[in-house]
Amino acid sequence: MNPVAQAAPAETPAAAPGADLRRVIRVRDGLAVAVGMIIGAGILRTPGLIASYVGNAWIILGTWVLGGIIAGLSTLLLAEMAAAIPDAGGKYVYARAAWGPVGGFVAGWNEMLTGRSFTGAAKAIVIATYIISLAGSGNISIVAGVIVLGFTLLHLGGLKVGTRFQNITTVIKIAVLIAIAAAGIWGGDTRAWVEPMTVGPEYAGLLGFALAYQAVAFAYYGWEDAAKLAEEVRDPGRSLPRILIGGASVVAGLYLLMNFAFLAALTPAEMAGSELVARDAIAGVFGTTAGQVVTACSLLILISSLNVNFLATPRVAFALSRDGLAPKAFSRVSPNGTPTAALLFIAALIFGGAVTGAFESLIRFMMLCAITVDGMVLLGFFRLRRRQPDLARPLRVPLYPWLPALTIALYLVVLAIIVLTQPRLAIGGAIMLGSLVVAGIVVARRQAKRTR
Repeated sequence: MNPVAQAAPAETPAAAPGADLRRVIRVRDGLAVAVGMIIGAGILRTPGLIASYVGNAWIILGTWVLGGIIAGLSTLLLAEMAAAIPDAGGKYVYARAAWGPVGGFVAGWNEMLTGRSFTGAAKAIVIATYIISLAGSGNISIVAGVIVLGFTLLHLGGLKVGTRFQNITTVIKIAVLIAIAAAGIWGGDTRAWVEPMTVGPEYAGLLGFALAYQAVAFAYYGWEDAAKLAEEVRDPGRSLPRILIGGASVVAGLYLLMNFAFLAALTPAEMAGSELVARDAIAGVFGTTAGQVVTACSLLILISSLNVNFLATPRVAFALSRDGLAPKAFSRVSPNGTPTAALLFIAALIFGGAVTGAFESLIRFMMLCAITVDGMVLLGFFRLRRRQPDLARPLRVPLYPWLPALTIALYLVVLAIIVLTQPRLAIGGAIMLGSLVVAGIVVARRQAKRTR
């Protein structure tokens, strides 16, 4: 029996016709998805923001380390759940298994409406910004909208097209990042570590840290995305933990290497406000032409990252639909393996966010909602251990319950700081998530009545 259906209070509807996904994803494909989703706009666009928020090299690097620790611990917990419940949908599946259809509804719809849609929109905005930087002129909203339409057409071609493109661009991405890091370290110095910047009064106290952590969390976000493809992964019990933990480890290492390189080449004051610190770091060492080359290479990195938004997120809509928590059309799969209606819905959401051009606002709101919902999903780890002790778990988190408890404690501390320092943002997030809870209750009750 499907453990998700077993744990849910309400009966799970049968899968819609045409709802079979193909197991075509190997470990290397999954690693490409994991790395490709995480590395992108975050490491390229946010270092300048983070420097302006905190202004100290040690705090900058420490914030990235904290983000890596929290992402790593989160990945470990999720890997156990993913290996035990290898169903399409990612965090939605584990929230439903632990908390029932309402919890699953909140997790899944938040992922679609803000998590991945806002992330995809932010990436499209950064791609548009860099294209305009190279071209010399252009409108960010128009360029970003065209980019989203292009990716939609690519993924209408099917899963194999998407994964092949992802494998190629991820290899290029890692090579480019290592080359940038090596150049920055080779040509850098130690000024950043002895020349702290005085941050503006608007970022004084915990607010600067809160904003910096939100930016770092955005850069790490996607650590769990390969789990959305669970029903398309070969031998998921063994492969999913390798994909999730391996992807997070590669990313954390690259991020720390990149930030060390940035701080070798530039001081926090020189980084502050930059839209592409990698370009500025290389241009400072090798000249303007080299900086433009980095801008072009950054576009390749971002294209790979945005590709995964279109590859993985429609599978959340697919899972919600199959369980009766989203329109039935979302669970219909085309002959080439694509949940077409789900893809078009996600593309429309990303398009709407992209044309606003509001990068910082998108990532701040998205990360508030994401941290809240992720905490709820990971808290479900304890509930699943208690309610389903005999569930086959190919991977078991060590040091239980202390390591999982530490993970939840870190989430609570970070969330409290964000809420206290940004009350208006917190109110908006509460309205958003509260609305999803109400909608989830209504949908779950209707679903229960239909199955009586």
